[in-house]
Amino acid sequence: MDEMEIPIEQMASDVASQAFDLEPSRLRLFLEWLVSHSSMVRGSESIRLETKDGKQVEMKLKAWLQSLPPDGLSWEYRLLLGEIAWWRDLDPTSFALQTIPESKE
Repeated sequence: MDEMEIPIEQMASDVASQAFDLEPSRLRLFLEWLVSHSSMVRGSESIRLETKDGKQVEMKLKAWLQSLPPDGLSWEYRLLLGEIAWWRDLDPTSFALQTIPESKE
């Protein structure tokens, strides 16, 4: 199926289900990225997550995807799935480097 034919509801469901298949620490970092990324996309509403509930994330994703210009929707969908794959496939050593807290100096 062509990505342009995928309904927004299905896109949101796909992204949420794949994200919530990540282990908790990788999920947390993906969701932080998602919130940051959504705030930088011109012409869209920023995603704000009050909880890390899968259904809430799916609803927020759906609303955010609906706010995107149609010509960028397919690109964003592929980007989100690619980001999830990146977090999933990140080797443990590199992942540990991603999670080191910043110095307070």
